Amino acid sequence: MKTKKGLVLCALALFSSLGMNAQTTFQFEGNPLIKHIYTADPTARVFEGKLYLYTSHDRNDATYFDMNNWRLFSTPDLKTWTDHGNFFALTDIKWANSLAWAIECVERDGNYYLYYPVERKQIGVGVSKSPEGPFVDSGKPLLDNTGKIKEIGREPIDPTVIVDKGQAYIYWGCRDFRMAKLKNNMTEIEGDIMYPKIIGNENDKEGDRGFYGEGPFIFKRKDIFYLMYSNGWSPKSTLVYATAKNPLGPFTYQGEVMHVVSSFTSHGSIVNFKGKWYIFYHNKDLSSSEYRRSVCFDELHFDAQGKISRLN
Repeated sequence: MKTKKGLVLCALALFSSLGMNAQTTFQFEGNPLIKHIYTADPTARVFEGKLYLYTSHDRNDATYFDMNNWRLFSTPDLKTWTDHGNFFALTDIKWANSLAWAIECVERDGNYYLYYPVERKQIGVGVSKSPEGPFVDSGKPLLDNTGKIKEIGREPIDPTVIVDKGQAYIYWGCRDFRMAKLKNNMTEIEGDIMYPKIIGNENDKEGDRGFYGEGPFIFKRKDIFYLMYSNGWSPKSTLVYATAKNPLGPFTYQGEVMHVVSSFTSHGSIVNFKGKWYIFYHNKDLSSSEYRRSVCFDELHFDAQGKISRLN
């Protein structure tokens, strides 16, 4: 009799043999949402009435975060999901060779823009007429910290983007939190790199309260901008958040978003879909490996003051 983990491994092997770009459907049967492959760093977006989920893709035999492509999933109802396969990969980027980490996708004026960190030092952007791609790389990095580590940060990873009142903003960074405005073409930085402030975390250490680790995700609810991020990689680290009245900040630390997950990395996104709010995140429950993670999601609630009710 096969164990749960044995069944998962068989499913992973089967899907690999069917072809990495084959489009398949599956049903949500409880967390983790995606059981047939390993996925992480989920960015959930709603386009044209469907929820799209952009993820990084942990290899079946991974012993490090050396991913080489990204996966895309979509659903009309959170029950039936379509796996669109490896919709974008390092092979689609002429100037990058390694470390296909957490991605972002936003729509503006009928175009879809995909932002991706590579090699722990660069962020690129691809453009498509469809949220499903194909995406075409702009031909050069949007951000590159080579010779600019102080300005751009030690690790320009985990991009997140918001368009508010006609202006687009991009945020990123591991340990060093940075942001910038984007030009209207969404493929170039406008002006200087900025250093947004988080108030209330000045003395916090890794895994404690509002310490900034990595994985920023920005969204707006009513008139409040919410910045969710990971407060590190310790056994007590989780997703926390800060709020602001302005996309430039300053942001004020508010508290934890959710419980500590089994993975030492925490990365997620929050989205409103058909009138309800959901949080997408990852853990290592299926594999017990830090390098083979699985995406999950849960409904999220806010109180009357706009604060997030911690997911337990």
